[in-house]
Amino acid sequence: MRTKSAEAKTGREGRAADTGGPRPRSADPGRGPARRRFISRDGTAAAVMIAPNAIMYLLFVIIPALAGVALSFYEWNLFDDPVFVGLANYQDVLTDDDAWAAMVNTIEFMVLGVLPTVLVGFVLAVLVNTRMRGVGTVRVLYFVPLVVSTAVASVLWSWLYQPQSGIFNYLLSLVGIDGPAWLANTSWALPALTLMIIWMSLPLVIILYLAALQRIPDEIMEAAKIDGAGAWRRVWQIIWPNVSAMTLLVLALQVLNFLSAPFETALIMTQGGPIDSTTALSLYIYRVAFEQGEIGAGSALSMIQFLLIVLLAGGLRLIHRVRVRGA
Repeated sequence: MRTKSAEAKTGREGRAADTGGPRPRSADPGRGPARRRFISRDGTAAAVMIAPNAIMYLLFVIIPALAGVALSFYEWNLFDDPVFVGLANYQDVLTDDDAWAAMVNTIEFMVLGVLPTVLVGFVLAVLVNTRMRGVGTVRVLYFVPLVVSTAVASVLWSWLYQPQSGIFNYLLSLVGIDGPAWLANTSWALPALTLMIIWMSLPLVIILYLAALQRIPDEIMEAAKIDGAGAWRRVWQIIWPNVSAMTLLVLALQVLNFLSAPFETALIMTQGGPIDSTTALSLYIYRVAFEQGEIGAGSALSMIQFLLIVLLAGGLRLIHRVRVRGA
């Protein structure tokens, strides 16, 4: 038995048909297969373009990482067959005084380098983003480290740090100060390398902050000027809060940078000296694995360094979540 609502619905459909009202559009029988063929061709093209990078990533990142995890449980010197030793490698490196000294040096690199890099990069980005005289020159100069390799920069800065002919000691001599032997002094070698790494790291920090600054509406800055806010107040109360999310990203990148950058820099400029004062964890891993031939111990140290990176990244992630919830 048909209900009244069903009859009414049938009546409306009939009137729509009689009066030329809107009707359901019939599907094009050739449209579905053509669309599927287009998607199939598009997916195939994407797979072809992605495949080389995916293969390279698999060969040079995923497989070595998995091999490093496995080798950390073996004793191997590249020549004899690997011997399973369980957690012995981890026990050895955790009781190794040289490994702990390298860890302390790594922390010193991060403490001396991360925050100054972020703050100096932020200040330079704000200056570059303004319309003041000479800003064009600054924009050219901050790109210089991007076009100089770490090896070339290390040689250049080694010359700048020369006790007799280096520019730093020459400038100090102008004010009556005898400069130290920067790279041969256990107290000054690590800060000297840190300064060079900061110089190499600034371009990326400036570029990231410039991207964040470009998202701040000009109307807000103009309104602050009209209200009488000075430059410092605008930076502290408007610009800095608006780039706080980018600051967390920059911090994370610089933590990773100062975990890895001391390897190449110290290897070229000081060879980890004097008296291992610039031997960071990354350089110590290289020495253990390839100079001493202890691949298992080097892999165990690499896993410890990876765990340190995960903990630091997790801490920054937690800070970001707390900040977002607080906002």
